Amino acid sequence: MNPLEQRLNRLETRITRYRNLNVLLCLLLVTVVTVAAREGVSPFQANSVNDPIAMPGTNMSVPDSPDSGVPDVMHPEVQAAGKLAAETQGVIRATGLQIVNSDGQAVVELWPSTAGGGLIFVNSAEDKNLVYIGSSASNGNGLVHINSKDEKNLVALGSHSETGDGRIYIKNRNEDRLVSLRTDETGGWIRIEKTGNENLAFLGESTNGNGGLWLYNKSGKRLVSIETGEISGRLWLSNSNDKTIAYLGTDVGGEGLLKVNSKTGTELITAGSNAEDDGLFRVSNRYGTLGFFVVSSDVNGYVGIQDNQERLLADLTATAGGGGLVRTLSRQGITTWSSASIQGNTGSTSLKGDMDNDGDIDGDDFLIFSENFGKK
Repeated sequence: MNPLEQRLNRLETRITRYRNLNVLLCLLLVTVVTVAAREGVSPFQANSVNDPIAMPGTNMSVPDSPDSGVPDVMHPEVQAAGKLAAETQGVIRATGLQIVNSDGQAVVELWPSTAGGGLIFVNSAEDKNLVYIGSSASNGNGLVHINSKDEKNLVALGSHSETGDGRIYIKNRNEDRLVSLRTDETGGWIRIEKTGNENLAFLGESTNGNGGLWLYNKSGKRLVSIETGEISGRLWLSNSNDKTIAYLGTDVGGEGLLKVNSKTGTELITAGSNAEDDGLFRVSNRYGTLGFFVVSSDVNGYVGIQDNQERLLADLTATAGGGGLVRTLSRQGITTWSSASIQGNTGSTSLKGDMDNDGDIDGDDFLIFSENFGKK
């Protein structure tokens, strides 16, 4: 082989080696880039002094910065106490601010009102107002409106246009006000309505300044009334004709009282106390005429039966000796018969007042007598 051929062979060998070396370097570079990409760090990024890497020639590591790992956006209270708040200075001043979505639609807007107050609007992607926070045009007090996606007002929080007392209204999708929470100078109350402004329930202050609850039917007629007094509570039940048909509570003297009336409001049954604070039970007819009553006392009880003109016709009471006494009276109040008139009559095998022939005169005899009184 001549010298020229030898030189060419050596040159080809060197070129092959260089080519292989380049291929190897490329493969190594690709491997480094792939591993770095998986770790989320660019291999071309220079290490900063804050990176916790070992410094050449030392066994010490540089500690993290105090704000290392702190997110860019923090809660206001964190900013006020942290380093970021201390370094942040300046105020953004503008006559309006809009926050837009990816389509450029303004979904949050901050504007001044014509009266000089602040307004906040939260809108949907369809440019419908969902939330309004600002001042009321009627009195300048704060006002919040929460609307449906069709801009129907569902909840309103504000104040009365004249008095300035607090108000909360909850409405249905047709903007009918169904729940109202209000306050005034003396207290607050809640009203529940149905469409058409008919009341269904009211909870609040009664005319005497105490608490009360009223329930209505679908036509707006008050049927149930519950009120408190200074020392007790009271319950009224009414019908659709505004007539009280039942009462449970106290009388004017503070004693317990129960009344049941007819549909016209006439008293039929009463249970309570008499002037001496003893128990009293009364039964009247549909015209309100007292026909039957029972009274208790410290030592005995008394039962009376009256006619339709409230004249006593019969009664049952206890004698001074502890026995029972039954008598009948005429319409002029004269005793026509009395079980006492035959007491001790040994000539008779039976007592005239012994209706059940059991040898004595007691309450059973009186029941038989009362059930058959006036019959032939």
